[in-house]
Parts: sequence; structure tokens; C-alpha cells
Amino acid sequence: MSEPINATISPWMPEQDRIRLAVLGKLAEECNELGARAARCIIQGIDEADPASNRSNRAELAREIADVIACTEVAIEVLTLDVSDRRIQDKMRGFYRWHTMIETGEGR
Repeated sequence: MSEPINATISPWMPEQDRIRLAVLGKLAEECNELGARAARCIIQGIDEADPASNRSNRAELAREIADVIACTEVAIEVLTLDVSDRRIQDKMRGFYRWHTMIETGEGR
């Protein structure tokens, strides 16, 4: 028999602070715009132009990355987030190791 739904629901309140709401909303928006641009680069090719705007996918990707970096920096400051430099460095090393694995065919 399945557990009643009321047993799995916990009370929570959505964020109420208007500035934090704005920062989080903008961060979500900018990250999604970057994701959409990355998908367009995959579908059309990074060195192609967007047929609707005739803008370079590479330039638009760089623009969206800049937007996300700016928004992320603001979010870190306004939300007083303790972002780990070690985690950033570990993640970057992992990405570069993964690229090497792809290039060498390791793990196939």
C-alpha cells in the first residue's frame, strides 16, 4: 500500500524577500538563456549564424556566458553565498580530464 500524500508533504514558505526573488529569478532566466544558446550551438554548429538574427552562434554563446557570469557574481554577493574555490578548481580539473578521455577514446 502506498504512503498517504499528507505524510510526505512538509510545510515551507516561498522566498519572500523581493531582492532575493529578483536575484534568483534573473539567475534562473540567464542560466536558461545560456542553456538555450548552447543547444542552438549543438543543433546548428557553433561556427554558424542564427538564421533568425544572422548573429554568430559563437558570439551569442560568449554573450550569454558573460551574462551568466555577471548574474552569478551578483547572486554570490547579494545572497552572501560561500562558493568554494576548491570546488571550482576540482570541477575544472575534472572537465579537462574528461576532455582528454574523449580525445583519447579512454573508457570505451
